[in-house]
Amino acid sequence: MTALWAADAGGTTTTAIHPGTHAITTYGPINPASTGPDTADRTLRTLLHDIARSLDGAPATGWLATATVDLTDPGTEPDRLRRLARDAGLRGHLLLSNDALPWLVAPPLGGRGVALVCGTGTGFIAAGDHPRLARTGGCEYLGSDEGSAYDLGIAGLRAAVRADDGRGPATTIGARLTAAHGHTPAELARRLAATAFPKAAIAALAPAVTAAWLDGDEVATALITAALDELVLGVRAARDRAGLTGPLTVAAGGGVLRECPPLRTELDRRLRTELDAGHVIPVTEPVATVHAALHHTLSDGPPRPPDGPAGTATWLIDLDPPPHRTPQPPPPHPRTGDPQITIGLCLAAWGGTDLTTALQHATHIGVHTVDLPTDTTTGLLDLTRWSHDPDYRADLRTALTGVTVGCVSNSRDTQLLLGPHGPHTDPVLHGTPQAKHDHALRHAQDTIRLAADLGAPHARLMLGVPDLTRWLSWWHSTVTWDDNITAWCEHAHPILTLAAEHGITLLIEPHPKQVAYDRTSTRRLLDAAARTEPRATVQICLDPANLAATGHDPVDAVRGWGTDLGAAHAKDLQRHTTAHPPTGTGWSRYGPGPAIRFRALGAGDLPWPAIVAALLDEDFHGVLYVEHEDALLPREQSVHVSTRLLRDLLPQHAPQGRTW
Repeated sequence: MTALWAADAGGTTTTAIHPGTHAITTYGPINPASTGPDTADRTLRTLLHDIARSLDGAPATGWLATATVDLTDPGTEPDRLRRLARDAGLRGHLLLSNDALPWLVAPPLGGRGVALVCGTGTGFIAAGDHPRLARTGGCEYLGSDEGSAYDLGIAGLRAAVRADDGRGPATTIGARLTAAHGHTPAELARRLAATAFPKAAIAALAPAVTAAWLDGDEVATALITAALDELVLGVRAARDRAGLTGPLTVAAGGGVLRECPPLRTELDRRLRTELDAGHVIPVTEPVATVHAALHHTLSDGPPRPPDGPAGTATWLIDLDPPPHRTPQPPPPHPRTGDPQITIGLCLAAWGGTDLTTALQHATHIGVHTVDLPTDTTTGLLDLTRWSHDPDYRADLRTALTGVTVGCVSNSRDTQLLLGPHGPHTDPVLHGTPQAKHDHALRHAQDTIRLAADLGAPHARLMLGVPDLTRWLSWWHSTVTWDDNITAWCEHAHPILTLAAEHGITLLIEPHPKQVAYDRTSTRRLLDAAARTEPRATVQICLDPANLAATGHDPVDAVRGWGTDLGAAHAKDLQRHTTAHPPTGTGWSRYGPGPAIRFRALGAGDLPWPAIVAALLDEDFHGVLYVEHEDALLPREQSVHVSTRLLRDLLPQHAPQGRTW
């Protein structure tokens, strides 16, 4: 039988059973409503990478039960999970469902009865003779969650505030909150109101209410009674909507009931006396129930959604990669002691030589992750030959043994997709605008296919810009930069589709010669790309020097991207600020501003210690690729200087922090 794994994602914690073990591992929440989308994504990536490491490349079947999924419409969650799971290196199949559904599927309910979740939130689902599931509640804390930890926490906090300011009866809840959290109820309320995602923190106040109830506090007793009323009401409504008759079987669990056994006992009593519940099954460890549901579902054949109404609320996701992809082992998730940021090298610096020479220099300076350019202007590889010559393809894989290709890129050929199509791009290819467009599209798609063949997670493409004059506003004209974004989406659609099919993340690099040239245009392009092809993952490769060349703050430039930041480039910048023309070599202009030239790190004006610190503060876990564009230093020396400075700035193991 295939290896099995299971994960239960509630509002406050996520627990998992890894393949081949019954041990339970605990993670933070992956529900964006509880912690925000960036943190939720990072936690989910950690979970999936851990499971992939335990499988060591073998296929497996898992079940992820999460409160983020509705019973009738999973939204974009299957695509998101497929992408993240494939990025992690998971193979096999994944069942996705709401967090309460496995309780209904697992024995002894076996698909008939009511499941009651009472944790950070509440939800009720039932199945009987009707062809579809019945649900009550489960609409997040703005629409439901009565009787939950959040409900008890907010009610207890308000009761304590009212007692303190004379608007309500005395209660011991306030003293318990102060003892547990170090703030008066009023202070605690203000602090929580100022947080972006207070749901889990408010749910953590519930134990003060249950403890006061156990001690006979009248206010707490009223709150607990109201919560029990809501729980019984939710089960009754789910039962009636499902058409269940006769003795009722209820599976009940969640953090509130687990942490307060007397409350579970009282709920059990009320369900039996008021709803004729013949059996109330305690779900003491939700992830074990998810695992049991998975085992029960797979007992009679290959992976598939469970039989009956529950099958309509479970989605089967195929995690096997596209047939032409031969992925490298996934990069391990950072552990304590591992570097957070990896130093990489853009091999374009060795354009005009050959791939063997470029790789030898990368090895010599101790950089093992590379950006592999496919541009015809560099000559490091022949992408056209690769597309039709299997022997050349095999030789390329052999040549790259011992290095990790973190990104496959093209900046020159693909620029011709959107142009400009005049003499500006003739050095790459002479021809008509259509010929240039077709050349660019072919090279962009083959670059993605090469990335998939090599197992590289990223393909970085610079697709050009139709009209740079849209930078400016024109009198009485309706032309704006959004027209460039529309054109980008139209022409890049087949590229986005191919990247999605191969599981490759497309990187765009903000640059004055691209549609994405600053924070605003980049954000708008990312949003437009997501609408154009929702299955595709598009992130940015940020080069602070490019943005600083047009006047932007290089430290601020790296902040605020969250998971949209896929990679970064490292080079320095000199800016000529006097009225006299600059002397020397390497000077150029990025628009009408002062002349600039790029340098090795430390030889220019950019505050690279502050830039690196900002990347660390932003929790960037990716590759920082060294670029060589220094006209004053030989490339070997330039790259050595830059990598040495980065090694001095980046922590090579976990810092100890302040020790005095």
